[in-house]
Amino acid sequence: METARSERTRQWLAAHDLTTEGDPDDAARAIMPEIRNDAELGPADRLELGLGLLELLDAYWVTVELRWFVNAANDDALWATHWQAIRDHLEQPVPSEAILYSLWVDWFEDITTVERAFAEVLANDVPRLPEADDGLLRRAAAVLKVSGPVPWTLKHPVYIAAQEVPRLRPAVFNGVLYSYHDVYGLLEIAPALELLDRLDLPEDTEHLAELRAELNEGHANRHHRDPAPPQ
Repeated sequence: METARSERTRQWLAAHDLTTEGDPDDAARAIMPEIRNDAELGPADRLELGLGLLELLDAYWVTVELRWFVNAANDDALWATHWQAIRDHLEQPVPSEAILYSLWVDWFEDITTVERAFAEVLANDVPRLPEADDGLLRRAAAVLKVSGPVPWTLKHPVYIAAQEVPRLRPAVFNGVLYSYHDVYGLLEIAPALELLDRLDLPEDTEHLAELRAELNEGHANRHHRDPAPPQ
């Protein structure tokens, strides 16, 4: 996805004799410090150029630097601009793999950022799901699949709301499935089983029977297979 933002970044790169050629992450590691250290740029301009570079490279390392930047800035306006851009990326027909990976391993695994990040990319829009357009449905499906590390108390209400939308039921199943398979996945067994029943998926859905059997055995995560302690 390229926009006027990425065109502005192209112009800045040309003015500074920088190139995006070669490995995208290597290019990001070389360029992002130059953007951060450009004394002629204010914080908003640095963010805009970084977001433009993300459009050009779709590189994970850009998301790493952007995360450091918006968290360190502690500026609500920068935060809002950053997350609007991320939502726009996630609503594309093919969501950015770099952004999805960043959500999964950085924003969602970090207990200090997961709640607000999950709200920004999906939870805040739960009331809109029943009448969601294609873009929001694509974003919701993408986020649900990488929501394994999100604490159950945060994501369970979102799963419940999303399962009311038939188009999102496979994505909700993916959310529960990856909550079980992810090393840092989090789920609660009884409500997860209830949710699987409410999804009303075909019994031959791939991995459904195995997941239900594991949960019934008391295994909340495949990497920690001891039965869950009594509640």
